[in-house]
Amino acid sequence: MKTEKNRESGLELLRIIAIILIVSHHLVVHCPFDLWAEPFCLKRLFFQFLYRASGKIGIALFLLITVWFLADKEISLRQAAKKIWSLWSILFFWNLSSLVLQFIIDPTSVIASTWLDLLFPLTRNEWWYVSSYSVFMLLLPFVRTSLQKMGKRSHLQLCILMIVLWGLLRFVPGANLGMGLNFVGFCYVFTLLAYYKWYSLRLSRFTLNVAGLLGLFAIVIWNAILSAVWVGDSDNLPIYLEPVQDEWSIPILAVSFALFGLFRGMHFHSKIVNHIASASFGVYLITEQPFIRKQLWFNWVNLSVFYNDKYAILLSVLSIFVVFCVATVLELVRKSLYRVAVDRLWTKLFDRVWPKKSSDGYWNVFAVL
Repeated sequence: MKTEKNRESGLELLRIIAIILIVSHHLVVHCPFDLWAEPFCLKRLFFQFLYRASGKIGIALFLLITVWFLADKEISLRQAAKKIWSLWSILFFWNLSSLVLQFIIDPTSVIASTWLDLLFPLTRNEWWYVSSYSVFMLLLPFVRTSLQKMGKRSHLQLCILMIVLWGLLRFVPGANLGMGLNFVGFCYVFTLLAYYKWYSLRLSRFTLNVAGLLGLFAIVIWNAILSAVWVGDSDNLPIYLEPVQDEWSIPILAVSFALFGLFRGMHFHSKIVNHIASASFGVYLITEQPFIRKQLWFNWVNLSVFYNDKYAILLSVLSIFVVFCVATVLELVRKSLYRVAVDRLWTKLFDRVWPKKSSDGYWNVFAVL
C-alpha cells in the first residue's frame, strides 16, 4: 500500500468528492425542513437527489477506496485493534471539542448519555460508519482468509448470492434482509471488490461509463416519475424511492463502482489533493458529531431558510463548499496537533497493552481451553 506522500491522486480526488457528496446529503436529511411537503419541480428533484442518493454514493465511494487498499493486505487481529485504538483517540478529540462547545452554547443539554458518548462512541454507534468499520476491521482477518480459501468459483457464487439477496430483492419497497447502515454492508462491498481485484477483472472505460450512466439514469428517472405521479401521503414517498437510492442498492453501487474504476485509472500526483484528502474522514466526523450536526444544520446552515430563494441551488452548493472547507481546516489542525503530541505516545501505550510478541499468545490460551 502506498503511503500518503507517494500515493497517486486519482482515488484521493475521488475521496474528496465522496465526502462532499456526504456533506450535501446531510444538508438535506438532517435539517428540520420538510422537503416532501413542497410541490414537485426541478428544484425539488435536485434536493431529492441530495436527500438520499448523493450521500449513499459518497458512502459507497469512501468504502470502496478503503477496502481496495485492504484487499491485498494481510491484517492480523492485533493490527485491526491498533487501528481502532488510534481511531478512538480521534473520536474522543472531536467529542471532547463538541462537549466544550455544548457547555458554552447549551449547557442544559449535557446529560448522562453525553458522557457515555464521549467514552464509548463506538459501542454506542455515535457515528454509524465508524462503528461498522470497527466491527468490519475486527472480522476482516477471518473474512479475508475465508474468501481466499474458498477459491474463485465459490467466491463468485457468494457474490451472486449477495447481489440477489441485497440487490435484486431490495427492489421490493420496504425490503429488509439485514442490510443497512451496519457492518454487513461493509462485508458485502469487500466481497464484491475482493473478487474484482483478486481475479483481475478488467472493465473498459466504456463499460464503466455505461454502468455509471445507467445507475444514475435509474435513480433520476425513478425519482422524477414517482414524484410526479404520487398522490398519497408525501411522507410515504421515500419508502418507494429507497429501492434505487438506498445504501448498497444496485443503482448506487453501479454509479459508485463506475466512478471508482474511472478515477482509479487516473495517473497523476498532487500533494495538494492528497493533503486535502487526508482530512476527508475528519470532515465526516466533525459534521456528523451529534451536537455539532444539530447546530450546523438547524442553526448555522438551515435549508428551510433559503429553499424558496430563486438561488436556492447555488446557495446550497456554496454552503456545502464552506462547510467542507472549514471542517477540512479544523481536521488538518487536529492532525498537526496529534502528530506532535499524541500519536507516538498513544501508539506506545497500545504496544504496552498488547505487545507484538504476545499477539498470538492471548488466543492460544483460548485454543487450549
